[in-house]
Amino acid sequence: MLILFIAGCSTSDKIDSQELEKIEVKKTTDEIVQDDFLFRLVSKKDQYKKGEEVILYGEIVYKGDKEEVNINHASSAIFFNIREETRGHEIGYAVKDIGLTTTLYRLGSPYQKQYTKNIGYNPENETQDYEQFTDDFLKNDGFPPGYYKVKGHTDFSLSSEGELEQKKFNMEAAIDFKVVE
Repeated sequence: MLILFIAGCSTSDKIDSQELEKIEVKKTTDEIVQDDFLFRLVSKKDQYKKGEEVILYGEIVYKGDKEEVNINHASSAIFFNIREETRGHEIGYAVKDIGLTTTLYRLGSPYQKQYTKNIGYNPENETQDYEQFTDDFLKNDGFPPGYYKVKGHTDFSLSSEGELEQKKFNMEAAIDFKVVE
């Protein structure tokens, strides 16, 4: 029976729906605090249907004493590492720019990054199954059926006036969700 389940999960279009239904999603929201910053990772739902838009975002909230602070980061201050657990496929991310600055306001809106589909290149993933999965992932709406774990992380720095060193912030939050037929 186990061999049939593993074999059924070995290609991107064959997921055992009954086994997928048995998987329990643990959490759709996670938060972590570091100094004056809160990092939150959110999936709007614990279960999506195939072809449905997956709403996934991260946000950074400044809760300090200053009215505003400037954070320095790459193309985004928030990155998403996604792994489809039943197949073991990683959906990485690509960094496009460096040296960007964003102002965060104490009582204002958080810095928010909505997940948009992209895949970072990884030569270790050059299997036919992975190529089929990524092709399905990029060409179709939503995510392919499966059980997904997401690690969102921040990577930004904060420099204060008169200080030579920039304080670095790296926070990680983890959530999960599944996509069914």
